[in-house]
Amino acid sequence: MSNQARTHAELAVDPRVDLAVDRTQFAWDRTMLAWLRTTLGLMGAGVAFDKEDQLLHEARLAEGAALIHSGHVVGLLLTATSTVLLMIVCLHYLQNRRTLAGIKGSRPLTLPRPCRLHSV
Repeated sequence: MSNQARTHAELAVDPRVDLAVDRTQFAWDRTMLAWLRTTLGLMGAGVAFDKEDQLLHEARLAEGAALIHSGHVVGLLLTATSTVLLMIVCLHYLQNRRTLAGIKGSRPLTLPRPCRLHSV
């Protein structure tokens, strides 16, 4: 497609489409932030539960009433679940951003590449 035909096609597009795409992008951003807040809360709860369980377990060990010698399972399970959930949410968000970039006709969201040090 030539530049002139592309410019004409872009001018013929309703500007409300761009606004709808922007609203969709903002909605996905808000959803991503909500999931981040939820997963960080789960991680914090896992760590807090693990520490509380550790303190209670030490008190029971001192009394000689402990049934098991390690009580970290629930805290680790909450933390591991929230970490997996966070990875799934981030991958889904990046996929949605790529789809939206295709609709807008812009470059998709990419992660920055690490710097390489060249030897002289």
